[in-house]
Amino acid sequence: MPPVTIPQGHFLTDSFEIGRPFRFALSFRHAVTEDVLFPDSTHFSPFLLRETVVLPTRTADGISVDSAVYTLVSFSTEPQLILRVPLYIVGSADCTTVYSSVDTVFFRSKLMSARPDTLQLRPSLKVVPLRQELNYPVLLVTLTVIGIVVGLIYALFGQALNRQWKLWQLHRNHLRFLRRYDKLVGAIKPETASDLANQAVVRWKRYLEKLEQQPYLTMTTPEIVSQIQAQETSELASPAAVENALKTTDRLIYGGTFTDESGQALQLLREVAIRTYQRRRVVRTQPRPSVPDPQLPESV
Repeated sequence: MPPVTIPQGHFLTDSFEIGRPFRFALSFRHAVTEDVLFPDSTHFSPFLLRETVVLPTRTADGISVDSAVYTLVSFSTEPQLILRVPLYIVGSADCTTVYSSVDTVFFRSKLMSARPDTLQLRPSLKVVPLRQELNYPVLLVTLTVIGIVVGLIYALFGQALNRQWKLWQLHRNHLRFLRRYDKLVGAIKPETASDLANQAVVRWKRYLEKLEQQPYLTMTTPEIVSQIQAQETSELASPAAVENALKTTDRLIYGGTFTDESGQALQLLREVAIRTYQRRRVVRTQPRPSVPDPQLPESV
């Protein structure tokens, strides 16, 4: 067996800058029968390892040469740094550690250096204006005027603005429901019919519950039909049609069979939600009735 040689490690540049990557090359000549482990990221202190490039092994006359190039970075301002890394030759019982040759790299700063004894202070007689203090009385009057104006605007238009805000929220929630409901219904396939139909019906009940302030999620089918019957006058969404649609969706959820009738039932539930939204919007657009002042009895 040839004698163990010293791994050769050297920097590919003689200097480094803070935060800028530079490279370190490491190579080791050893017997072709030996397995060698190169160092990992924990052995490059005070440097940080950014990248490792392992070169192909070259073998000739029973000697192999393994090489690697490491990309390092440093944030140290020491004038010079040295590096010596371990390699491990794998044996039958344990590993033999060999260290690379020592190499030095020098810190290079881009800051301009100046000798302290050459710096001279230059007097400045420039007048610096002082910052004016805050005028609290003017600020108080301004805030008072703004508060009065805001109060007048709210007193005159507050009810209308509040009604428009609630209508906008109602419309936004309606569009969100339709978008999610149509997405679930449109994605129904034979293998996903039961799960997606259940999600669509639950979302439909939750939406009606939010519109009507009624516990649709806990209602039975007859109770839902009775609740809709009290408000629905359309022949398309008659109580019998709604009841048939709910029963069809129940068969779809628990039986998992999707037919044309199932699609029509889900479409009918969508129509019921739209009509419920329209009724609720009409109620919201109507101004609150004013309470008449009580009339005093005429004096005799």
